[in-house]
Amino acid sequence: MSKTPTRIYAVKRQSSGTTRLVRATSQAQALRHVALDEYDVDVASQDQLVNALGVGIAVETATTVEAASP
Repeated sequence: MSKTPTRIYAVKRQSSGTTRLVRATSQAQALRHVALDEYDVDVASQDQLVNALGVGIAVETATTVEAASP
């Protein structure tokens, strides 16, 4: 049984320019690893939706982006 190969990815935070080096099997796995340290994700409650929309926060649609592997 072969072990899944990994690469070291440089994950750069665009707002601050800080970079983290993450060993992962994919770019998505590296990004998820970093994002889980910085964000909490839950389904929005009705109150959260009403409040956010009330102050002009728009609902964003997530898309997938094809990225070339280095």
